[in-house]
Amino acid sequence: MSGRRSQGVRPSALSTTIDKTEAFSKSNVATMTMPISSTPSSAASAAASSSSPITRENVISPSKMRQRSRKASKSLLSPPKAAPPSSPLNKTSPRDSRDDSNSKPRNPRSSTRSSGSRKSTSGDVMLPRAPPSKVSTPRLQNKPRQQGEKENQNGKVRSVATAAAAALLPEEDSPRTKLRKTLLTNLRDPDKSLADLLVVLTDFDSTSHLRRVNACGAIKTLTLHKANQIPLARTRGVVPSITSVLCAVNATEEERTRCINALMHLCVPEENWKLVYLFPQTPEALARNMADKYPQIRYAACLATSFLAKKNRREVVKNRLLMYAMARVLEVDKNGALDRMSAQDKKVFVGARMCVLKMLLHLSKNRDVSGALARTECVTSSLVSVANTMELAANILCVAILTNLTRHPDNAHHIVFKVPDLVGTFVRHVELSDAECAKCAMYAMQNLSCASNCRQELANTPDLLGNVTKAAFRHDCPEQQLSALHTLKNLSDDPFNLVTMTNTPGCTATLLALANNDASGIGSDKNQEGSGGEGGNNNAMAQYLACDTLATLSHWLLTLSATRKAGERAGLDLSRRTFKQNTWEAWN
Repeated sequence: MSGRRSQGVRPSALSTTIDKTEAFSKSNVATMTMPISSTPSSAASAAASSSSPITRENVISPSKMRQRSRKASKSLLSPPKAAPPSSPLNKTSPRDSRDDSNSKPRNPRSSTRSSGSRKSTSGDVMLPRAPPSKVSTPRLQNKPRQQGEKENQNGKVRSVATAAAAALLPEEDSPRTKLRKTLLTNLRDPDKSLADLLVVLTDFDSTSHLRRVNACGAIKTLTLHKANQIPLARTRGVVPSITSVLCAVNATEEERTRCINALMHLCVPEENWKLVYLFPQTPEALARNMADKYPQIRYAACLATSFLAKKNRREVVKNRLLMYAMARVLEVDKNGALDRMSAQDKKVFVGARMCVLKMLLHLSKNRDVSGALARTECVTSSLVSVANTMELAANILCVAILTNLTRHPDNAHHIVFKVPDLVGTFVRHVELSDAECAKCAMYAMQNLSCASNCRQELANTPDLLGNVTKAAFRHDCPEQQLSALHTLKNLSDDPFNLVTMTNTPGCTATLLALANNDASGIGSDKNQEGSGGEGGNNNAMAQYLACDTLATLSHWLLTLSATRKAGERAGLDLSRRTFKQNTWEAWN
């Protein structure tokens, strides 16, 4: 090799540079890995010791030195790792944990050297200090967020309160609520003697039983006089005191008997019908005592409810307690319970049931509550179960109630498909000997057959077409006969009932006989006594309905034959009748 070398660093200079770099790296590593708890003096001493000349015992090979220098440079360039749990400075609080990431240091003070770091006079590297204006502590960062969350919570609370107020607004502004507020504000205060009587009436703790019974008897006597019934209903505390006794669990039979009679007396005047029911506990008191086991209490409660229901139809039908109590009263003879009672108790229980039937009859005649009453399952099922099991007068009322429910067109589908055995009840009542029950049942089936979505179900009901056909031939009951013919005509409007009606024994024959009946026959003379003229009109209407039903059935038969294309393929005209006779090899 020649003595001339390429331009570069000499080996001796290179080794000197490497030694200086390694010494500087050692000082940095010592400073960065120094425990936080150590003081600046200890850091300076460590840096001085690391920069001292290398002794003979600590001689390290150049390759090992290069590896250490690479590791030190990597540690300077890479972000520092998390400090052990013993270091209080690098320990992050739960509030800072949501802002941590792998690309950012956990604490600004644990980052590498920046432009803001400074050196000490001894040459060691001090920890960097960020400018105060740029430091944002977690507490300051979270304060606006906490304020925003608080504002959101307050906004949610306000929105919930607004929604609750909006939900209560219709109830507060309803006419019934306004009427109740007006009632409570316009009540007159009782005098001292009446106020003392009401206190005794409602004090179950410090008042003896005998004194409370006497108070109940006194209030009953006061309400018995007609002159006192209207003023007492408008006196503060009278009706609430009576209803509180009726709703009390520890009230005795004698107390409840006298109080329910007092309430019944207050319900007699028509001026009190709307007023008494507006008191909060009145419906509950009536419902509890309508289902009472004592006959006198039950009868008085049923009679009082029948009075109040005349001007509170919607409220009574919507009250589930009252409807369930009425169902209990109707089913009083369930499992033969009346047969095991005395004659006096049986008479009272039957009278209470009659009161409920009359009340339901009154409610069923109102169009506004007919839909809600028909969808009250407990009442309709009870009426169906007790039908044809009671005395004749009660049975007529029962069938009349069910018939009134069919008058509303919206009730037809619900009655046919949702109320079990109701149509079967009407079918069984058609052939009863009682003309009134049979007529009501026929009117009900006539109304139900007007609904197009119920005709197939009615036609397929067992014995329905047979019983209706028999009723259509009863000339002694013209109203029932015309209703039966109207029912057959309505059922014939559905083409799917063609086969069912033609297969019913006697149906087609009855229609043909009525169509051929001479309307100018017996009963057509208007000068005859009684209802002769009306009978002639009924016969003419019966003949017309029979002909109309036959024409409708013939129309479906003709339509069925005209829709077939077999004759057209054979070159035949099916739209015209031929009236020709074809023979088989006949001799002329």
